[in-house]
Amino acid sequence: AEVIYPNSTIGKVCASERLNAIPCAMAPAAGRQPMTSELHRMPICPLCESCTLGSARISDRSFAHCPCCDLIHVPTHDHLPPDAEKQRYLKHENSIANAGYVATFDQVIETLAVYAPRGKRILDFGSGPSPVLVELLRSRGHDIVGYDPYFDPNADLGCTYDAIVSVETFEHFRNPRGELRTIRRLLAPGAPLIVKTLFHRGIDSLDNWHYVRDRTHVAFYSAATFAWIADAFNLRLEQHDHRTLACLVAPNRD
Repeated sequence: AEVIYPNSTIGKVCASERLNAIPCAMAPAAGRQPMTSELHRMPICPLCESCTLGSARISDRSFAHCPCCDLIHVPTHDHLPPDAEKQRYLKHENSIANAGYVATFDQVIETLAVYAPRGKRILDFGSGPSPVLVELLRSRGHDIVGYDPYFDPNADLGCTYDAIVSVETFEHFRNPRGELRTIRRLLAPGAPLIVKTLFHRGIDSLDNWHYVRDRTHVAFYSAATFAWIADAFNLRLEQHDHRTLACLVAPNRD
C-alpha cells in the first residue's frame, strides 16, 4: 500500500474536540503554509471534521487517516452505491442456525448483562437482514427491537433506550458523526452503548488486514477513536479491549 503523509504534522492538526465546533485547520510544518495541492488531497474526517493527513491506496480504494480522532475512513468517491451495498448484505449467510456466527455475540451479551439487566428496553442499531442478536436477546428475556436503514427502518427512533448494541455496524457508517448524533439522542440517562467492530492498528498496517477488503466497510476505529467519541458526545468510555469491543455509557443526567 502507498502511504502518504504530506507534512510531518501528525498530532498538530485537530478540529475542536467538542461536538459543536467544526473548524478544519492544519498546523504547518516548520512554519510553512501547506500547498494547495497538499490540501486538495486531504479529505475531511467524517467524524471530527478535521483535515486528514495520512492516506493509503489498497485494492482500488483510498483510505484516509485523521490524526485528531484516529479514524481511518474511505472517502465518498470510493463508496459503493446504496443498492450495491444492500445486495452485498443480502449475500451474508448469517442465521441463528450458524453456531459460529452466534458465538460472535457472546462478548456483547456478557457486557450487556453487566449494564442492562433483563427487562430493560434495548435497541440493536444495525440489526441487518437477519436480526440474530435480537432473537438471542429476546430468548433471554430482554425487551429488544432492531433498527436497520435497509431492512428494518421503522423502529421507533423517537424514544430513548436503556441500552444500545451495535455489532459489526460502525464500520459501515458513511457518516459516523451523523449516526453517532442519532445514537446519542436515543440513549437514556445512564444507558450503555456497546459496540463491536475490529479496531485498526494504524494506516500503515492496512495492507494485509482482511477487514478493508470488504467494500461495504468504510470507517475504522481504534481505542483512541472511541475516547474521542466519548469526549465529544458526552459519554464515558467504560471499557474497551483494544481489539473488537468498546462500551460507552451516558451520564445519569445530561
